[in-house]
Amino acid sequence: MFKLFLCFVAALVAVKASGDFVVLHSPNSVIFNGNEEVEQSLLKEVLAAALGFTVKLRGIWSGISITDPFRLPEAVVAIVIEGVDSLDIPKGKRFPLNVNEVEETTWQALRERLEERDNDNTLVRISLGDGLDAVSLGQSALGELKPTPIDETSLRSLSLRKEEDKKFLEEVQLLHAIAKKVPSAIKPDSKSDIYWLVISSLRPIFDTYGSNSTTSREALSLFDNALNVIHDAFIQAYDGQVLIVAFTNDASKVHHIRSVTLERQKRDTSDRQDDQRDEKKNIEDEEDSNTNNNKTSIPHSDMKNSTANNDTRDDSGNQDLTNMEHKTYLDIQSIGQEKLNLAKTYSENYPVIFNILLWFGVFYVFSLIAICIAISQMDPGRDSIIYRMTSNRMKKDN
Repeated sequence: MFKLFLCFVAALVAVKASGDFVVLHSPNSVIFNGNEEVEQSLLKEVLAAALGFTVKLRGIWSGISITDPFRLPEAVVAIVIEGVDSLDIPKGKRFPLNVNEVEETTWQALRERLEERDNDNTLVRISLGDGLDAVSLGQSALGELKPTPIDETSLRSLSLRKEEDKKFLEEVQLLHAIAKKVPSAIKPDSKSDIYWLVISSLRPIFDTYGSNSTTSREALSLFDNALNVIHDAFIQAYDGQVLIVAFTNDASKVHHIRSVTLERQKRDTSDRQDDQRDEKKNIEDEEDSNTNNNKTSIPHSDMKNSTANNDTRDDSGNQDLTNMEHKTYLDIQSIGQEKLNLAKTYSENYPVIFNILLWFGVFYVFSLIAICIAISQMDPGRDSIIYRMTSNRMKKDN
């Protein structure tokens, strides 16, 4: 059993999907620090928290801190690089990323989070691998996109005659077209915006030429230049109040992890069923053995008394066993809570009631202070109620 456990751990470590999460720009109100690993399924919480939305899972990641809740980013720009484990981006704050879901799932969850509050947000996802379809999709939010033709003379190793190279160069030109259109097309408002740009042509370049080849290094240089252009364009459009991130996503590894997890779940379920069948069989064999012994040793005249005594002992034993199981469960539960240091669970109405009581108490205290000051400065003249109530003889108007 221990050998099987070691094999499973080794297999899980071997297929663990790793990637990079890079913060290219963040305003002073949102600070990213440390180097703690973050799961991709939690990116929606991280990005939503940066926009000022309520986080549904608290204490999930310590790499982000909000220093000024009144000057939060007005938009999030996410550049997703599909099929790649890591990126050699010279700028930005880098965090290890555990890729446990596909990028479209993360996008859908983040979009639904924003649509819960307001349906008037600018939420754009452009898959640059779609080519002209991506251009037509971007027209609705950024206006007409016009990618410039590719200058083949500026290329050293890449070639337009190869399908993989041409696909990658078209995506790079689309990034430049988006960056060129952003400063004039975007008008910041009080709404939170998301721009989700998906790059899918770097993986074919690496698979064809190798990750350390001259062609791959030229492709990475062009991509890094396009990232810088996108970075500067959105900072100019939002006057620095924008969060720009990039992360890698390899969907093949995500599917591999899911298959391994399902296989383990099936194996655990089968093992539990086998254990239950073996335990049930042992109990039945033991009951049959006890029955035969009772028939042989107990006289017929004393059968009723013996049966009653056995039932009483069985009930007492079952009750003791139940109490022992309940005590064991409570001990395990208390140990688990002490180990995990779980927080208290609050209802959804807790923050609403808390804010009502807080601000009512503030207004009540300041109102009481204002009334006390007004009464203390009141002129005790003949027309004042203070003069009338404190005089020795009540005054009457003639």
